Amino acid sequence: MILVYHEKQAEKYANHLIDQGLPGVVYAKNEEEATRWLDQAEVLFAWKFPAHLYQHMPKLRWVQWMGAGVEDVVNALPESVVLTRIVGQFGKVMAEYVFTWLLYEYQGVYRFLEAKANREWKPRRPESLAGKTLGVAGLGSIGQEVVKLGKAFGMHVIGLSRSGSQREIVEQHFSPEEWEDFAGLADVLVNILPHTPETDKVVSRSVFAAMRTSSILVNIGRGKTVDQDALLVSLQTEKLRAAILDVFEVEPLSSSHPFWEMPQVYMTPHISGPSLSGDVSNFFINNHERWMNGSPLLGTVDRLRGY
Repeated sequence: MILVYHEKQAEKYANHLIDQGLPGVVYAKNEEEATRWLDQAEVLFAWKFPAHLYQHMPKLRWVQWMGAGVEDVVNALPESVVLTRIVGQFGKVMAEYVFTWLLYEYQGVYRFLEAKANREWKPRRPESLAGKTLGVAGLGSIGQEVVKLGKAFGMHVIGLSRSGSQREIVEQHFSPEEWEDFAGLADVLVNILPHTPETDKVVSRSVFAAMRTSSILVNIGRGKTVDQDALLVSLQTEKLRAAILDVFEVEPLSSSHPFWEMPQVYMTPHISGPSLSGDVSNFFINNHERWMNGSPLLGTVDRLRGY
């Protein structure tokens, strides 16, 4: 049995699977509905599934998470259960997000909008991305798309990653032990790292101290990978030019947080990598076919690394 769990779109996901011929599909949109199927489900296709319910699922063998980040589930599952996450679907749209805001800042779009609103003719020379150094922390499928766009804009691109498996796509590669050296070279630092014990607040006070006063931080990874208090101090003391933030330590961000009133902070409510139900469902269908054939699954999570 395949149990589909989503608080808002469970039925939509389930119907897509049923329409594609998958057998034994049931769905639940809350804990009460899920309880009915716990002792029968062998496969779970879910988002924000209540972690305490896993202990009541004796037949569970595989969990396909509906997102890229698995920090909410990776430590909750028994070791015997395979965990996979969505990969390869968010890169292009998240790269577009990054460069939308970079162009907005460097081209001074907000200044022209203000001038128009005031009926003022104020010529101003925009800055160019060309020639600036783009630092990408995390060179997975999303980071690779950010690198591609950076190169298309004529930027010098450097990267930081744990494995170094994609070092050839950047001009210079850094390891996690070289954060300060990496940050010190970047005009724009894009953080796309997952949240693990090793990356918790890895963008730290010392990293901000190493960055240039003209630098911009972009965080589209996980909020807890950035020391948010240290970021606030860096912005308040003008140690950074700006921050573009789609993720935060605690979401939603408190309405009393100083970020709301800081013009150099561009914020969005965790929307840079939208999950489209059809694409996510098709990813699961492809993986389910692999599961049935005994082939390696896509997006398998390494429990030790946490992603």
